[in-house]
Amino acid sequence: MKIKPIIIIALLLLSISSCKKDNINPENIFAKVYSDENSDISYYPLDIIQTSDGGYYILSALSVDSVRTFLSTHITKTDNLGELVWQTTLSEPYVNPITSLISSGSGVHFLCMDRITLGTYLMRIDDATGSAEVINSYGDIIYPLASSQTPDNGFLLLSYDRNSRSSLLTKFSSSFDKSWGNSYPVIEDAEEMLTAHMTRSGKTLPFFTGTVGNGESYYANALFNYSLAFLFVNSGNGDLTGLVFGDRYNGGVSAVASIQSENFAVARFVYDSHFILPATTLSSSATVSANELGGEKITELAAEAHTSIKTLTVDGRNLIVYASNTNSNQILLTFFDLNSGELVTKKYLGSTNPVKVAALIQTTDEGLAVLAQTMVAGRFKRNALYKIPKEQILGLDD
Repeated sequence: MKIKPIIIIALLLLSISSCKKDNINPENIFAKVYSDENSDISYYPLDIIQTSDGGYYILSALSVDSVRTFLSTHITKTDNLGELVWQTTLSEPYVNPITSLISSGSGVHFLCMDRITLGTYLMRIDDATGSAEVINSYGDIIYPLASSQTPDNGFLLLSYDRNSRSSLLTKFSSSFDKSWGNSYPVIEDAEEMLTAHMTRSGKTLPFFTGTVGNGESYYANALFNYSLAFLFVNSGNGDLTGLVFGDRYNGGVSAVASIQSENFAVARFVYDSHFILPATTLSSSATVSANELGGEKITELAAEAHTSIKTLTVDGRNLIVYASNTNSNQILLTFFDLNSGELVTKKYLGSTNPVKVAALIQTTDEGLAVLAQTMVAGRFKRNALYKIPKEQILGLDD
């Protein structure tokens, strides 16, 4: 199947709420879909990062729809206009890449899994060759699930140990050596559930890791004690200090942004319902239920909606943006003032083809890049990229 990219791009551009103004450069506002003629392949976008030349790296997982197995690793490089520069699918055994892309002085890195041993690889994107290379391997860490960069230029890695039936959080230094590792018992056997999550053949869960403030403590959304739980851990050794426990695997925290100290922006879910808390307090030493957090119920979100939260600064104003998927197959962007928690504006992305948010970043021009999965012709899962200028965030182009 050959997709006509010009038609797709035109339809996507219609979904951006305001028309392009003469004073907004083309690199600051665009919408792209990255086509693939193979109708048996589905793309699952994971993360995006802006490169030093103003372009973007996009990390995706790739599945062959006729086969249910671990997903291939796909990398895309675009220019500053979102146009494709190169793309590659890594050969085996490098499968099931995870969020997030990690930028350090030596390049842009990500983690993935060995198809046979289930161990973990640290990969570095090689722009010169249009591919990626192995930097390190951690054969004793299996089932990698999520990662994030830490303020000291190291990273956290969340994984699952099937032998001890535990979640494992490992801290790595800036030289990619292990600083510490700690485990948190799931107690029951979660391997079948995690395999369904990783192969996209069943329910997917919101695994993620992150840092509180400047490194006062770390957190991980992980399996723990028969449920999905948001764990606070000591930054020095990974000891558990507090948690927000979910309703088995049918409810819990779905996204978090650390604001300052105990101040957070949070999203949570209970079965098919979704709630947001743009300004709330979480104690890293307390144990509470996710249902106790409350929040505003957002009825227009889809039952299986994925949510991302980011902090950003636009013209000196500090904001929080929630991105999620609606019942009408659009992406809802909701912007709040970081200090007051008051609503600033809402934007919708998507019109003809269904779209689901994967990740979002603030760009160097103070705009927003939104990575999404779109369904071309309502059927073919492909990557899409929206670039939103800062003028549309603050409504300066109205």
